[in-house]
Amino acid sequence: MDKAVAAREILLLGALREVRGAAAAAGVELAALKGAALLERGVYQPGERGMTDADVLVRPRDLELFEKVLKNLGWEPMPDSADAWVKPSGNEAPPAIIDIHTGLWHIRNTEELFGWGLEPGPEGLRLGLADLFIHAAVHPLLHHGELTPRALEDCARLAAAAPGGGEQFWAVVGRKAEVYGLRPALWPAVKRLSAGPAGVPGEALKALEPRGPEKIKAALFEKAAQKHSAALEYLLPVLNRPSLLVRYAVPEKRFMRRRYGAATLALYLLRPLRLAWSILRRI
Repeated sequence: MDKAVAAREILLLGALREVRGAAAAAGVELAALKGAALLERGVYQPGERGMTDADVLVRPRDLELFEKVLKNLGWEPMPDSADAWVKPSGNEAPPAIIDIHTGLWHIRNTEELFGWGLEPGPEGLRLGLADLFIHAAVHPLLHHGELTPRALEDCARLAAAAPGGGEQFWAVVGRKAEVYGLRPALWPAVKRLSAGPAGVPGEALKALEPRGPEKIKAALFEKAAQKHSAALEYLLPVLNRPSLLVRYAVPEKRFMRRRYGAATLALYLLRPLRLAWSILRRI
């Protein structure tokens, strides 16, 4: 256990606990994501994983009210970020950071998660094991164009934490992959886990293997999993959900104001050029 990492995680979880309580009092439901969710479930112990911020999921309709809750608690928007909020910590410790998500790129409707993808936990609402696994497997590919060793470790631990040998866990993962069209995005992680010591049950492996036209998409996700690609970092989300192309080119005014300081017509017209330059300078 790394004591400095553990101290940071304990600080962030404490901040999240305070925020969650105030949000609940204001009628806002939220769920922990990523590292915070894994720590709350006991998949990791403090000091084992590392966490720079606490990621939370809120309904889009609750975003404005949730931000008011944060302001009342002394949080401020983080500079140069569209979604993160920051609050100074005492004793010269680094500030606490909360990163707000109003959706997950692999699911079209956030309300579906709040309707039947979340479950109650000791600290509050949380993603079920299967949804946490899917998020851990596809998030780094859809958001960053890569599959990190930490993401694979997260996936392996989540699969190992499944009760009863994991039969129900893998069945749920397979059903959700079918419903959301996620086999291509999931396959790089699943394939690597299948070659590991714990393995993946044969029936689950067969259910999650891409088929037909999905194999073309899976090849691109696999290319990113092997080596980060700036071009694929932008292409893979659109490949998974073509509607995101519009969101890339024409973001919401809130995003423009947080990222660029304004939401003028000129900035909107420059947005595609900024994206193209961002890709080209990283190739």
